[in-house]
Amino acid sequence: MPVNFLNLKPQIQALAETAVSHRSEMAQKLAACQVLLSQYSDQQKELQEIVENRVSKNKGLRCAVPVSEALTAHNSAELPAPACTILAADGSQINPDPHGSALYGLVNVGVIRMQPGSGLAPEIKTFSNLLYDEELHPSGGLASEDLISLMRDVHEREILADLAQNESAPLITLTDGPLELYHEPRQEKAFEHYFKQYLAALDDQALNQVITAGYVDRPRADLVVKLLELVAPENDPNERPFAGVTDLQLFETILNPGERSAVFKLQSSSADAFANKKALHFFYINVGSTGQPALARVEVPLWVVEDLHAMSLLQSVLVEQSHQAGSRPYPYPLIRAHEIAVVKMDDHNQISEMIESELLNRGLPPSFNSNKQSHKQHQARGRM
Repeated sequence: MPVNFLNLKPQIQALAETAVSHRSEMAQKLAACQVLLSQYSDQQKELQEIVENRVSKNKGLRCAVPVSEALTAHNSAELPAPACTILAADGSQINPDPHGSALYGLVNVGVIRMQPGSGLAPEIKTFSNLLYDEELHPSGGLASEDLISLMRDVHEREILADLAQNESAPLITLTDGPLELYHEPRQEKAFEHYFKQYLAALDDQALNQVITAGYVDRPRADLVVKLLELVAPENDPNERPFAGVTDLQLFETILNPGERSAVFKLQSSSADAFANKKALHFFYINVGSTGQPALARVEVPLWVVEDLHAMSLLQSVLVEQSHQAGSRPYPYPLIRAHEIAVVKMDDHNQISEMIESELLNRGLPPSFNSNKQSHKQHQARGRM
């Protein structure tokens, strides 16, 4: 038996008991957050000064910063969405396997181009990039999964920036996940190299005034909650009075279907890297329906925030395209981009076979899985 369920049963019961006991505590914390959100709703400048003061003492502070809208603002979407072009990209990857028969990595990016309401069929493209040799050993050692993920994010953004040059405004580019990269900051030169490429791609989109956004479904962040903690009564900088409360819980009570929250600036350790027009901002949006809210966090750069028409168009498109997904609201272009990009096991095996065949054709000796990998595969077949 691979899992001892007799051991797990009392632990699962304890987990459930803890969840029940925490519910009341979380409800009290959420209520306190809601009071502060209303109390400071129109005190944007005071909150900006408080964050600035805290950052001077703690450069690693991560929280939301109000911009100009009231904290409790909720803005409706214009539907149907105005005409525009949408480019959505998503990526998948194959991480190098030292135990496999061939040592390589792969970044695969799928892109869909749509013009809703035009009557034109969506166009799809796939961009596949094999990683080997120096790209697979950027610092001497084998590239980590985190570095491959960064390569994937960079590739997505560069492809969108390149394709955007051939499009007319208004143009929206979408990616799954935040615009801020969690693969940095890093000290290794390889990470710095790819991060600079990522920023350069964003600069290209800024020059073309592309409405670019990163979509985070069902976010767990507490950026606005952390802002409210800074003004909580008897606040201790070393304590988290509202720990466990998320922004999603906070805005579920505010945002009606189709509405977005106020725009906030993202204060984080990466703020200096995303400077000037690239300064990262975000808002929450409810793409669900009455009785079934579906909240997401949308990250956008400053150049989008400064364009009120761009912000309105982006909100309308996200709401409209999420409705296309039916009872599980999520932007349809991102659904399709993921379907295009995903690398299936059969694809993985075929790539390995193609590499092995090409090496044999060039007179190199045949390669095999490691003994460890061979035993794993044998055991897997036995279990099946």
